[in-house]
Parts: sequence; C-alpha cells; structure tokens
Amino acid sequence: MENKPYTPFNNNNNFKKKNNNNNNNKKTFFKDNDGNSNNITLSTGLDYLSEKEKCKDFLNFFKCTDNGNIGGFEKYVEMMKEITQRKRKNFDIELDDVYNFNRDLVFVESIENQTSTYLRLFTYALDELIPPPDLSSTRSAMGFNNDDGFDKNKEDQKFYQNSDMVLDLLASQRIQRKKFLQEQNRLDLDSNEFDFPQEIIRRFELHFIPRKGKSIIPIRLIRSELIGRLVTFSGVVTRVTDVKPLVVISLYTCDICGAEIFQEITSREFMPLFQCKSKQCTEGGKQAGNLTLQTRGSKFVKFQEIKVQEIANQVPIGHTPRSIKVYVRGELTRMASPGDIVTMSGIFLPTPYTGHKAIKAGLLADTYIEAMQILQHKKTYEQLDLTEEMLKKIQDESQNENIYDRLAMSLAPEIYGHLDVKKALLLMMVGGESKHMKDGMNIRGDINICLMGDPGIAKSQLLKHIAKVAPRGIYTSGKGSSGVGLTAAVIRDTMTGEFVLEGGSLVLADMGICCIDEFDKMEDSDRTAIHEVMEQQTISIAKAGITTTLNARTSILAAANPAYGRYNFDRSPDENFRLPHSLLSRFDLLFLMVDKADMDNDRLLSEHVTYVHMHSKPPQLSFEPFDSEFIRAYVSQARKIIPPVPKDLTNYIVDSYITLRKQDSETKTPFTYTTARTLLGVLRLSQAFARLKFSQQVSQEDVEESMRLMFVSKQSIRFKNEKKTPQNPSSIIYTLIKDHCALNRVKKVSIFDIQQKVFSSGFTQQHLDDCLNLYKSVLNSNSNFISLI
Repeated sequence: MENKPYTPFNNNNNFKKKNNNNNNNKKTFFKDNDGNSNNITLSTGLDYLSEKEKCKDFLNFFKCTDNGNIGGFEKYVEMMKEITQRKRKNFDIELDDVYNFNRDLVFVESIENQTSTYLRLFTYALDELIPPPDLSSTRSAMGFNNDDGFDKNKEDQKFYQNSDMVLDLLASQRIQRKKFLQEQNRLDLDSNEFDFPQEIIRRFELHFIPRKGKSIIPIRLIRSELIGRLVTFSGVVTRVTDVKPLVVISLYTCDICGAEIFQEITSREFMPLFQCKSKQCTEGGKQAGNLTLQTRGSKFVKFQEIKVQEIANQVPIGHTPRSIKVYVRGELTRMASPGDIVTMSGIFLPTPYTGHKAIKAGLLADTYIEAMQILQHKKTYEQLDLTEEMLKKIQDESQNENIYDRLAMSLAPEIYGHLDVKKALLLMMVGGESKHMKDGMNIRGDINICLMGDPGIAKSQLLKHIAKVAPRGIYTSGKGSSGVGLTAAVIRDTMTGEFVLEGGSLVLADMGICCIDEFDKMEDSDRTAIHEVMEQQTISIAKAGITTTLNARTSILAAANPAYGRYNFDRSPDENFRLPHSLLSRFDLLFLMVDKADMDNDRLLSEHVTYVHMHSKPPQLSFEPFDSEFIRAYVSQARKIIPPVPKDLTNYIVDSYITLRKQDSETKTPFTYTTARTLLGVLRLSQAFARLKFSQQVSQEDVEESMRLMFVSKQSIRFKNEKKTPQNPSSIIYTLIKDHCALNRVKKVSIFDIQQKVFSSGFTQQHLDDCLNLYKSVLNSNSNFISLI
C-alpha cells in the first residue's frame, strides 16, 4: 500500500465548517495529504469544531485537589507545562475528570464510544495549547547552560546526544528560516513550504483512563459491536515480543534540489517514496531527483505486541481459553511480562490481513487492542506501594513475639496442621541474601523446598496457595511440563520471522517462586534441566544459533508422591522416591508427609474439613488470620533488611553442622546426607528468620530455628524408617546428654550447652524439664550444670 507524501498545513484548520447549519449531517472542509480540498459528508452527528472547543476548555480550566476533588490546581495545565519542559511524555486524561468538569455524561460516553475520533480531537487541541518548541527554555529546564562563557559546542553535543532533541533543532531552524524569508519578501505569508508535520514535533503520548467502577469485560465478550470503543479487560500475559522501533514519519531528501519530503505512515506496511515531487524538480520539465531516506530525521516510536489470555475462572466449562492481541506503543512498553495477571484498557480496532493471508481471508479482518492503560494485579516486592496505614500495621505486628507463628498459620488456614511445613514455606518467601563475589561467583539466597508424601495431604493446595500469595509465582505440573517448557524454547517470531527465545516456567518465575507439582512424574531428562537453575540460578541455551544465558533467580517448591502410590515403610527412602541424590542435595529442606492412622488427629482433621466445607472458611483461630495482601506487604518489608552473620556465631554454626554430619553417619538408612550445601541452607534459613523479625543481624535464636527445621525435615524421613515405634522425647534427650559427656570425657556439662543441642534437635524447654524429672535418679541438675551420677 502506497502512502502519499505529506504536505504540511496548519493543523488548527484541519476541520473547518463549510456551513453553519446545525443538522446532523455535517459537511466539513478537509485537506488530504495532497493538500486538496474535499467536501466530505459525515453522518456521525459530531460538530468537530465545537467538540474540539470542549476539549480545549476542559484542558484549560479543569481544576482539582490532590485527593481528586474539584477546585485547586490546574491539573492538565501543569501537565502541559511539563510536556513543554520535556519532564513528561505521557498525557493521561481521566474520564472521571471529564465527567466532573461539567457533569456532561453524553460527552464522556461519546469519548468511550468513539475513542479514536476523540483521541485525535484532544491531540489537535493539545497541539494548539502547547507552545512550539523553544530550544532555549527547553535547555534551561533540562539543566543545560545557554551562557556564552561555557563551551557551546560541548554543551550542544551533550544536549543533542542525551535528550534526543534533533527534531526540535530541525523545527526551530525551519521556523527561523521561514521567518527570515518572509521578512525578505521571498516567501508568501500563507506558504506552508517550511512547515513541519505536527506528528514529527509532537512530544507527548495521549491516553484515556477509563472511569472508576467501569465493568471489566471478559475477553470472549469483546465482539464486533465494541469496535472503536474503549474497553477494559483482564487476562494473563502469555507472550511478549521484543520492543522494536516503529516508523511513524519518514523523512526523505532529494539528491538534486535538496528538498525535504515527509511521509506519514498510518499502517503496518507502506511503500517508500523514490522520486521527488517538489516544485523545483517538477517545474520546467526537469527530471525529478531521487529521494534518500534519512532515518535520523524520521520519527520512530517504541512498539511491542502482547498476547493476553483469559483468566481460568472466566473460561466456561468445556471451552478453551481465548486470547487477544494488544499493541503497545511508547511509554507503555515493557510494563508487562509473561505470566503477569493484568487489567488493560484500550481501543478495540480491526486491522486487515496482509500478504498471503489477505488472499485467504477475503473480507475478514483481524482485531487487536490499542493499549491505553496497563495495571498489574500482583506487583513485585520492590514495586509494592504501601500506604501509611499498612506500614503502621506491619510495624505494630512485627513487635508481637508470636508473629512467626501467626504468619505461618495464616498461610492456607483452610489446610489443617503442617505447621512446620508452613513455617518453612514462609521462610522460603522471605529468603536469604544472594552473595555476588568479585570474581563473578554467585551464592544463591533463594530457598528450595521439596514436599514428599502420600496423596491427599494437601501438598498441591499448599503449592497453589504459595503461587497465589507470592508476587511472582508460577504453578506447573511435572507431568505436563517438558524440559523446554521449564527452561526456554526457540520459536519463530510471527512478526519478524526471526528465531527468538521464549522463556519457560523457570524464566517466568525469575525473582519469584516456581511451584512444580507431580515432581516424580517428570522424565529424567526434563528433571536434569532443573539442576543448573537450583544452584547457579541460570539457564544456558545453545540452540538454533542462539547461545546465551538466561536468569532464573527463583525458589523451587516441588511436591512428589512415593513410587508405590503410598509410602512403603518396608522399603528404604531411595526405593520409595527414586530421585537422584544430585537433585535432592539441592533442596534446603525435604519434608516427608505421611498419612498415618491416629484417632485423635483424625478426629480433629475431620472436624476441620467438615467445618470448612459447611462454612466456606476455616475455623476460628485465637487471632484473625492475615490476608494475602498483608503477608505480601510484610514479606516485602522484611526482604529490605540484609542481616549479617556475626563472628561470634561461627563456632556455634560449625558445631551444629558437625553434629548433623555425625547423626547422618550413624543412621542406618542414609537418605539425606549432609553436605556443604546443607551448611549454606542453614545460613539462608537463619537470615530469612532474622529478616522476618526485622532483626539487623542474625542471632543464635535464628540459627537454632533453622537447625530445628533442618532436624525436623530429616527426622521426618529418618524416624519413619529406622523406628516403627519412635522413642519418647525424654529418652532421646537423655541419650544426647550421655553422648555429649562421653564425647568430651566429662561427667558435668553446662546446661546452656545441653539446651543448644536440645533445641537444635527439635525439642523444647518443656521436653528437657520432663527428661530431667524422669531421669533424676541418674542425673543431677541445677540452674547451671547437669552431671551424671
């Protein structure tokens, strides 16, 4: 399709009334791209001049306060000043403001129903209200000096390199040249020879923000009757292309007469101009000169295509999710990533097929959304904008000594029990500090957890809840996920035809949590792809000529079932799970969740389940559980703290690590052996617990809690296999005291040392007191020491 060259004309007279009658069929005088005057009869019922005056009145005289009430500063006048000073690019017009200006609902509905038309009218109104580019004032506003005492060439070079003011310079020179020629009577006063097309000097992007409370339309209900209207919809971003430059105005120069010709591009495809059509080349039978494209003087905008799919709860039963294309331009690009749940507003428009598709499509047309606004449902921890009320609530709750238990119990309160597992999941959300060495080596701070056990223990529900609470959480099933689907795939871009990388679940969960259900059902070759992610937190790709490394800084939360359906106590853990040790060693915590018959516990569980089923909410707790929004906000504040590990804790951490190694060497069925990765896991868990308490450094209590969780996770597997009837806590603590005395060849030990070992083994002070009372015939204790009799 060939676009005709743009002949500049005064934009203020784009629409002139030919007659003043007020009938609905308005005849307007319009100049096309050739400058020809055509009488066009429109049946829209719109008086373009009067509508444009309404737009100008609103922009000039609307006032509001900081809280949005009428009266106060001139909101849009201030925005126009910022546009002039190059401090702002987006010019967002809220339709609520348009309605509040004069309570004209018809005018607002006209904007919503004929959005493209009013987008042009407001644009033309802004072109008239915003003054032409003034390089001197612009330079001053941007901090560049205009005095003669400065190095002018150096200042100019810095100005035009850093602020992209080349087009302003060209426009300013043209204005000066036109004024000079008119003063010399060498150019008519009404000549438009030196005028610029308004589009090329326009430095703002106009968007309409829909009214608050406007209904959100499901994607499948966006149909042909909504074409041209402003629509708002929600969905999941499934695909995002790279940001590429899209040409809007092309500038050509003639190699004979030197004329500059502009071509306005209004579609995705166009035919470039080749021959000059200026008066110098066309008069007198001269041979027209050839045109050369000047990309430096052309105007490009950032362009990105997004594919948005229906949210799962909007898809009817038995139907497949529908998707829609969204074209994003300018400052709205890079505001959405694959996997994000967003609410978008834009103009629903048709676009004809091109190329071979046009032959097959016939009269059919494709549709897309021209984006006006993009809102994220779940922001990252860094992007959360917390209110003063929320910050005060977080500060107050952090002073509560039971905040650790409260936050853990607030995770999926509909699920009964599993308190230690929930505590571990809470620490995983907080995470530790990632270390970046000078030589390029990285030590991850993200925590990986694996839940293994019988079916029906709510492992999948825990995974889905964590994926919902985390700002960037991805849930996937191992059986339906391949190695390519988890890491990255090489596909052909439908727009450019190039091979591009499309990130999988692990890439989409970057700086978040990736929940993988049915971990045991994955193929061995697919599971191998996770090894690099779990330790180096990168994905190395060498496919189709593309060799690169992608970031996958994510925590892995996996759930697996035993190989025989249920856990078989007559077989070893290796036979039950059949997972390689190279993979299991990368998990900081592994919990075995077994469904064992216990009358008291089964009664409490059944009462809990029936209550949730009847009332659609969990039973009443001793406190009001925190909602997901508060947990997300609390974790975001906790992650801002980076507590160091003090030197005086080094010996305690080393002794605890040696104790774990010793216990592993003594176990009969070694399944989870302790390695250096375990020591790093203890440090990560300790930092996460310190962050959760808003502590400025890691304390011994934090290390004890991390050791307790480590011990609980190991004992959940060890006791299930070594002892069909586990010893009571008193017997275990008595054995710990005897072993400690034998190891140090003493009969008298400090009660503080024993408390450390007892607490790190998962027991409490009450368990220690019960042991001392039960074995008082062989143990003598006071407030400071314990001795063997």
